[in-house]
Amino acid sequence: MQPQRQEMIARMQDILGDRFVVLHALNYRLEEDFETGTAEITCTLLNKTTNNDLRTVQGRGAGLVDALFLALRNDLAKSFPSLESIRFHDFSIRALMGSRTDKTGSDAEAQVTLTVLSSEDVEFAFTATSRSIARASVDATLQAVGYFVNSEKAFIEIYNILQHYRKENRSDLVTKYQLLLGQMVQNTSYTEVIQQIRNNEWPR
Repeated sequence: MQPQRQEMIARMQDILGDRFVVLHALNYRLEEDFETGTAEITCTLLNKTTNNDLRTVQGRGAGLVDALFLALRNDLAKSFPSLESIRFHDFSIRALMGSRTDKTGSDAEAQVTLTVLSSEDVEFAFTATSRSIARASVDATLQAVGYFVNSEKAFIEIYNILQHYRKENRSDLVTKYQLLLGQMVQNTSYTEVIQQIRNNEWPR
């Protein structure tokens, strides 16, 4: 993971505390029609930070990763509209043959890297490793979605704190949180989020 993104994640964890989300897949069911090139997925998720918030998402797409991403976006975008601003850029699988335990090598670990583009065309790469290509693909997709969910949650938290200190005329703290807000905006656009806050449509 890039050091800059590690720092960003640590910052988000510090801001959100136990509200930081770690999406974890418990299981999934996939039906793929090779004739039509479509796949339908049902995936059961858990928030590992709290070990609760069990939820099931469903979606359809062109294969496992596309179907899962669309399922997650359809389920979460109403609460986290910034998810609508990201898009896939690259997807790669690398076999780690040194990890094999069977002479056939078919049990070797697979390293999946999913690269996402933000609204500002900034690249974010998410990598997961598993002896199951499907599991690694699911984990990389969940990492990507979880990153932008936490980024938006942290943005809202900082934005609200900033407004509070502006009202209190705390110029020292206003400067601090303006800098933090500027760092969060590097992830993706929050124009719609800000508009919803200003319209009092944001319950969080």
